[in-house]
Amino acid sequence: MLKSLHIADFAIIRDLELKLGDGLNLLTGETGAGKSIIVDALGLLLGGRAETGVVRAGARLAVVEGVFAVSESEAIARALAEEQIEWDDELLIRREIQAGGRSRVLINGQSASLALVRRLQPLLAEIYGQGEQQTLQSLRTHTELLDAFADSDDLRRAIASLYTRRREIRQALDDLERDRREREREREFIEFQLAEIERVAPRAGEERELEAERALLVAAEELQTLGAETYLELYEGDRSALALLGAARRRLERVRHLDARLAAVLGDLEQASALIAEAAETIRDRLAALDFSPERLAALEERLASLERLKRRHGVSLDELAEVAAQLRQRRASLIETDRRREDLQRELEAVEARYAEAAAQLSATRRGAAPRLAQRVARELGALAMEHARFQVELRTAEPGAEGYYSAFGADRAEFLLAANPGEPARALGEVASGGELSRLMLALLTVCCAAGSGTLVFDEIDAGIGGRVAEAVGQRLRELATRQQILCVTHQAAIARFADHHFVVAKRVRGGRTEVAVRRLGWEERIGELARLIGAEDIAEAHATARWMLEEARRR
Repeated sequence: MLKSLHIADFAIIRDLELKLGDGLNLLTGETGAGKSIIVDALGLLLGGRAETGVVRAGARLAVVEGVFAVSESEAIARALAEEQIEWDDELLIRREIQAGGRSRVLINGQSASLALVRRLQPLLAEIYGQGEQQTLQSLRTHTELLDAFADSDDLRRAIASLYTRRREIRQALDDLERDRREREREREFIEFQLAEIERVAPRAGEERELEAERALLVAAEELQTLGAETYLELYEGDRSALALLGAARRRLERVRHLDARLAAVLGDLEQASALIAEAAETIRDRLAALDFSPERLAALEERLASLERLKRRHGVSLDELAEVAAQLRQRRASLIETDRRREDLQRELEAVEARYAEAAAQLSATRRGAAPRLAQRVARELGALAMEHARFQVELRTAEPGAEGYYSAFGADRAEFLLAANPGEPARALGEVASGGELSRLMLALLTVCCAAGSGTLVFDEIDAGIGGRVAEAVGQRLRELATRQQILCVTHQAAIARFADHHFVVAKRVRGGRTEVAVRRLGWEERIGELARLIGAEDIAEAHATARWMLEEARRR
């Protein structure tokens, strides 16, 4: 709901403040007083194109500000969150147009894009008349109005939810498919690496053991020669250390009785002989155990080379290869899980598409049942709005499953409203056959028939073009009925419409300091009588005032 509109230095408006209320807000005034300029300013605020020359002569910039009371809305919250704009239950939108043509937008004091304002516009206000008919000429609006009439909001929400989920799944599948070849190559390489590690099967500490054994095998021949010589010198040779010690011990045995201290030396020689014998036996046993094998040495060299290749390939030590293998297995499991996710997503996509097809078929049937009833009801409304010869049709086109346009947030159907404004003419698209005033009345008829309460403001300009008397009365009644559900701002020249206002404003030009400017004033009861009398335009002023008073009192009683 639009709470207030402030316009400064826009066209011939110097400074204007309009505070609107609930229900039906009416703007009246002399032709050319500036009523449509106020509507133009609101259109500019909501993302309209800034034409050259909108800045008041002599001013640096034009400013249009609007305060909108907004109920909780996921669409508004999502749009504002994307640009990180804070809000609560009000939006203050400000648009500035510089004399040079540049402009900027502020929402709640934060810089915002014009694209965001245009995105919010349908949620804040719709303008009908003076060529601002983009909404009614949008086929999506036609479909939405048909659904509102058919009371198929639940189906529409289900369709929208399924469509969104399908789009998310397809995006995820596309992402997975785009990376599939890379994942396959990575998985093949991981399998190769793991197979190599598992084939070699390295053990922690193995390299040190192998190098020690290789060193022994490489030195085996020298060990045999030197060991055998040492064994002979210690044990078996005629002049071995053991033989010489035995001879020395025997000589001491013969003289030990001559010197008691020599007995201790003899004990040392016996102990030395035992140690030499033990060392010789150890050398003999080790030489016997040595088994020099060229085949074993070759096997050791090949094994060590395999381990070295693994270390170089992965850039780690042998002891760290186990961790490398664990990481490779974890990554392989992740790739396998990704493939499983793709299969799960494919199954979910098929299920979502099946549910969408069922819901879309049900929604299509609902729409086809409602379309002729909507056309009939709107035709009756148009008849009451001085378009009794107009023919209104609802054309419904349904895309086949799998065809372009089948999947959408609003189902497989595209509704289009067709109108023949005059007898004998074929029904054609609205933009081809309807004037601004006719489109405004058509929109009023559609909103009267279709819509429940909304949070945005409906703005009608030129809705009374080419009508009067009984028709204007019918338009006024429908505006008042619609205003019980939604705030309306309406520009009118008809007393029969103005009488139903909840809030009546008069727009007038005045001259200040030699320059023309626009002023707006909210009217009280007696002032409204005077303004309605002016709109009636009777020559007898007293009679016009009496008629105006009666019209207001009659409207109040209804």
